[in-house]
Amino acid sequence: MNLTVMPGAISGELTAPASKSMAHRSLICAALADRPTQIMCSATSQDIDATVDCLNALGAAIRRTATGFSVTPVSGNGGEATLNCRESGSTLRFLLPVAAALGKTARFTGTGRLPQRPMQPLLEALSAHGVRFTNDRLPFSISGRLTGGSFAMDGGVSSQFFSGLLFALPLLEEPGTLTFRTPAQSLPYVQMTLQALAGFGVNIPFDGTTAVIGASQPYRSPASCTVEGDWSNAAFFLCSAAIGGSVTVKNLAADSVQGDKRVLELLRDFGAEVTVQNDAVTVRAAARRPLRADCADIPDIVPILAVMSCFAEGVSRFERVERLRIKESDRLTATAALINDLGGRAEFDETTLTVTGTGALRGGRADGRGDHRMVMCAAVAGCHAKEPTVISDTEAVGKSYPLFFEDYCKAGGLVNT
Repeated sequence: MNLTVMPGAISGELTAPASKSMAHRSLICAALADRPTQIMCSATSQDIDATVDCLNALGAAIRRTATGFSVTPVSGNGGEATLNCRESGSTLRFLLPVAAALGKTARFTGTGRLPQRPMQPLLEALSAHGVRFTNDRLPFSISGRLTGGSFAMDGGVSSQFFSGLLFALPLLEEPGTLTFRTPAQSLPYVQMTLQALAGFGVNIPFDGTTAVIGASQPYRSPASCTVEGDWSNAAFFLCSAAIGGSVTVKNLAADSVQGDKRVLELLRDFGAEVTVQNDAVTVRAAARRPLRADCADIPDIVPILAVMSCFAEGVSRFERVERLRIKESDRLTATAALINDLGGRAEFDETTLTVTGTGALRGGRADGRGDHRMVMCAAVAGCHAKEPTVISDTEAVGKSYPLFFEDYCKAGGLVNT
């Protein structure tokens, strides 16, 4: 579906939706726990729903409630299951090791770009520990049961492989170690996994390189838990305010381990006025300065930071962005194309995205590429552009933030169908 965004800065007060990343993790822990759990989760999305459906396929009983989810855990091991992960990389990479640890004979499927996204390192690690695969890419079926021992992963591909094994290894009768062979990117996501596990009584020592997992560690339900707000999705409105306007986003934990909380530091570097009070962050536009940032740990907010940088005058450089190529779209190519199509100047090489800001964007046509984050970037760019912006594939926001355009309009954004 195409939508046309009209010029006009957005302002006002919004509430960040529940963190997609933490919702995945909380749901998985609850499904592996010793008794039911009530999860307070203010919002869902297509990716979260994919994890719910797959956990139910594994034997849990999860239902939506007025405040979140009621989770009755998986009972027993073995059996057969079909897991449709849709387009959710987190669902696939987290639940593949879990299904193997439970001894499930399971068929995994997926849609969109998911069958093309990297999986080989995880498949190789699981194959070396007792799991058999019918194919090396989706769709495939698994059989056999995961065994413990030593696991090693390259740190530059996906922290989700590491997290998936962190969920699975405590279920095994043998102890294990899990090591990054090379420096890890997106390390805050591993810390989020460890935090979620600790909330369910599974405490895993981790020194930044190696995790040591004891055998047969029970997941113990806290009875209830709350999914904190999503810094990744909030970043779109906070960056918009730094370009022009004033926005307050509530439900953002100041002590969150989410890596995208670093947006606050980068907004200040950009020159915005940033105020944090309890769970509310207020951003007001002020100076607009070029940025230079190492983005290895914050790939999801690189596109919106790049769009924001178009409105500064001068050259901004975003380094170590190569992992943008393996998202729902090739976001490195997509971000540069979006900026250039709307009258800005962007270019990239294998590891760096460079934006030459002129203080403005023209507007025009923006290809959403079926990617939720590219659509949201285009909407922010469009409200600050000189002319209307027509965005394609706007339904893609359902993957992580179904109410994005509703919130956008609440804050004064102008959208025509």
